Amino acid sequence: MKTTFADHLKYRFQNTLSKGTPALLGLLGIISLVFIIITTVLVKVTVDGSGIPVIEIIWMSLMRTLDPGTMGGDEGSWPFLLSMLFISVIGIFVLSVLIGIITTGIESSIVSLRKGRSNVLEKNHTVILGWNGKIFSILYELIISNNQYKSKYTIVILAKKDKMDMEDTIREKLGSTGNTKVICRSGNTTETTDLKIINPKSAKSIIILPPEGTYADISIIKTILALFSIIDNDNGSLHIVTEARYQENCDLINMVGQNQVEVVLSNDIISKVIAQTCRQPGLSVVYSELLSFNGKFHYKDIKGPWYKDSSGDEIYFHLEKQLADHTYFDAVIGYPSASVLGIFTENDEVLVNPNMNYIIKPTDKIICIAEDREKIQYVSNSDYEIDSDIIVNETLNREKEHILIINCNRYTSTVIKELDNYIMPGSRITVLTMGKNHETIKTVDLKNCQIDLVEGDPTNRAILENIGIHKYENIIVLADLDNFIEEQADSRTLITLLHLRDICVNKKYYPTIISQILDEKNRQAALHSKADDFVVSEKLVGQCLTQISENKHLYTLFMELFSAEGTEIYFRPIANYINIDNEINVYTLIKAASMKGETVIGYKINRLFNEPKSNYGINLNPDKHKKVKFSSDDKLIVLASISYGKIQD
Repeated sequence: MKTTFADHLKYRFQNTLSKGTPALLGLLGIISLVFIIITTVLVKVTVDGSGIPVIEIIWMSLMRTLDPGTMGGDEGSWPFLLSMLFISVIGIFVLSVLIGIITTGIESSIVSLRKGRSNVLEKNHTVILGWNGKIFSILYELIISNNQYKSKYTIVILAKKDKMDMEDTIREKLGSTGNTKVICRSGNTTETTDLKIINPKSAKSIIILPPEGTYADISIIKTILALFSIIDNDNGSLHIVTEARYQENCDLINMVGQNQVEVVLSNDIISKVIAQTCRQPGLSVVYSELLSFNGKFHYKDIKGPWYKDSSGDEIYFHLEKQLADHTYFDAVIGYPSASVLGIFTENDEVLVNPNMNYIIKPTDKIICIAEDREKIQYVSNSDYEIDSDIIVNETLNREKEHILIINCNRYTSTVIKELDNYIMPGSRITVLTMGKNHETIKTVDLKNCQIDLVEGDPTNRAILENIGIHKYENIIVLADLDNFIEEQADSRTLITLLHLRDICVNKKYYPTIISQILDEKNRQAALHSKADDFVVSEKLVGQCLTQISENKHLYTLFMELFSAEGTEIYFRPIANYINIDNEINVYTLIKAASMKGETVIGYKINRLFNEPKSNYGINLNPDKHKKVKFSSDDKLIVLASISYGKIQD
């Protein structure tokens, strides 16, 4: 088909319209200029003996274009008045179109901003890439950490979600965020174009959250590759923290991240904490406190759901020049208001609970927990009192155990492996599940225990009664993630816990019951089941990621504490250390534990285990001078190896 000049003109006009507000304003300006020139020529030609300068005619035409009402006071010949009427009519059209273009342009800009596609110009900010259930625990901890100081802080989130939805949800969950500004942007975390929006080159740290689903770890790898393609990280300045579910993917992430990415194995950490907590109720409270920032805020007038009325303890890396050439024991006993965990060397090596005779070097830092940095004060000539006469040399005899695990999910196999590292040979683990994935459990390579598989619905009371609760010293209730969504899984866990507790009361048998809760808000409801402890999966991993993002050296410390090898946190009977007939201070406990090569970080009062207001009986970093009367059920919280040491000279 043959195209005409009119077709070409129409085509070019349509292309101009599609170019947006700037092009439309330019086109409108050209049209206005053409009609102003036409009017100027008409006035100059038709008005008899016109002595009006050309520039003045142009000005008059321009004013009537922008304000058609100006012609109301015109006087002169009819040709002149008709020329002014002509340009005024054109002006009505121009002004109407101009208002429409400006209005449309503003609306388009607002829509574009609401889409979250504008560039972020922040510096030294924390970047969160992705969105999953852990994001709120991460935001809680970051906001708590930031609000301890006077400076302003920024958190930037990039995720495949609507910007307005993200902001509304955060506002609903967090309320006022104090001195922390939270910025949301919509985009794909694996696309370099989208990543550039959030200015990752200037970020203080980057937390990568995987999406839910089978291929979550693959998404992390693609995101890291995209980050490294736009950021020159030859100097190793980029601080990236992420999580992975499986070890093989962790190795691959380390490879593509050039060993500059701290990878938290979420499945392993949750499984290890569940396994450790099963045998030591209250341990999850200790981990939660160690992984949390305390609540001592600078902005005390600003409160939100993240606000903590009571202060806690944080982990610090503290350089103490006075301790150079002194022993580790001198550090452990020399801080009245802080509890020492270990040593951080100049080679970035973390030594948790080293030998008590370890000589501290001038460049070594003390790893300790304290309420705040000002409380870390070393006293070389401490005025402490140690009652050596009541120190005893007792050890705990380990016996065979029979453990019941209810439900089977992706953590079950790892939980069993971890338990196998702790329990005595000849122990048994029974798994009760309604799922069909028993084969993954049967393939677990074990050295100390045997597995019995029982199929049934754990929310059915008859099945729980028939399994014989009295046979088990420890019961673990896992979330049924394989068959139900998060909220339903937590609800079923709660039903199982209520049945278990009622059966135990009726039979007057009280095993240790540990439960996995997915959502923190469901923990309050689960407290009524009077289980001995709860492991909140999403919160635990979120807190771990946040702490490492603020201090990358904590990665090695946490991996040491969570593993079955090396040093871990243990709850040991206080009667194994001292004679409990008398009131004693913590200095005496420190001395008694040090003689076994263990570091004291607190104690647990057993009678308070079910009282949230008393922190479930857990007292970390206690007042060392205060004397306490302990009972035989109370525990000493120590850093130690899995073997029970003998008294050292």
